[in-house]
Amino acid sequence: MKKVFALLLACVLTLSLAACGGDTGAAAPPDASANTPDSSQSEPQQPAEAPLDYPKSNITCIIPYGAGGTMDTLSRALFESIPDGLVPSGVNFVVENVAGGGGLVGTEQGLTRKADGYTIVGVNGDLIINHAIGATEIVLEEDFVPIVCLQDEPYCLIGPGEGECSTLEGFINKLKSGDNGVTVAITGAGSPGGLATRALSESFGVEIKTVTFDANNDCALSVTTGECDATFINVSGVAGQVEAGTLKVLAVTTAEEAPSLPGIPSIAQTYPECGDLNLRSVCFLGALADTDPAIIQWLSDTLNQGVASQSYADLTAPQMMIPKVWDIDGMTQYCKEAYAFYVSLLEE
Repeated sequence: MKKVFALLLACVLTLSLAACGGDTGAAAPPDASANTPDSSQSEPQQPAEAPLDYPKSNITCIIPYGAGGTMDTLSRALFESIPDGLVPSGVNFVVENVAGGGGLVGTEQGLTRKADGYTIVGVNGDLIINHAIGATEIVLEEDFVPIVCLQDEPYCLIGPGEGECSTLEGFINKLKSGDNGVTVAITGAGSPGGLATRALSESFGVEIKTVTFDANNDCALSVTTGECDATFINVSGVAGQVEAGTLKVLAVTTAEEAPSLPGIPSIAQTYPECGDLNLRSVCFLGALADTDPAIIQWLSDTLNQGVASQSYADLTAPQMMIPKVWDIDGMTQYCKEAYAFYVSLLEE
């Protein structure tokens, strides 16, 4: 299956993905950390005294996707959750949405700002994929320092609340019935959903009909209306429909089951033919790489206090995710390993 991913990635020049604004995407390397406390995570430290009388004014957070998407929603929840007294009076984190180019427009704009700690940028797995396929020269862990993890969750196979494709077994049985047995909604051939669909097609030796939409909510709507049998998206964006019973989480696309979705099977574990399937939705906030290290550490410590708060857990609970405190070294290492994983696919 790795050859399938390699072929697809090599053919894609850009990601037609509204991710983390609706679709966040990254294929995690085989040893990517799970979404529960482990050696890759650290307890948040009390923020150090801010250096050089920093911050003295508002800190802008550029989110390279539209308002209301996953990254936008999570960043606002995080800023609301920072404990009182950690940020000087009169100083706020202000979100600036700069959508376009599958996240690249806002990311590139962020790199034009001064590296003074007053601009941070939302970055995610899409940026790693774009670099691996040559769509951008931006290197996440070199041009930015990841300072806090907004989300690390699996992508999911989402089906209708009722009917033939309302279970993983039912969907796979219909898929195996012959070419175009199922129809899957995707946001582009190079999106995580597109990769997962191509992988299933190759694994079971049948063609899968796809319908391309502009955003994840459109993909979800097509499943609700019966236009498509299923879609591969992050559950955060459809938690309301899942709770209401109009959509159902059939499986996760990670190598193992996800702690945040107990009882939901892993496609790779359930069907050995799909053993290489491992797609994760990862979102970070990053500081510009040339920022004063003391400022970077203050930002990381302060924002991780927000991630570790009960407020952030409560605000993100409806999105069916588990907050994750992840230190700078751990996030940086993840980015390097994820990039190496994609490059290895391209070289096969």
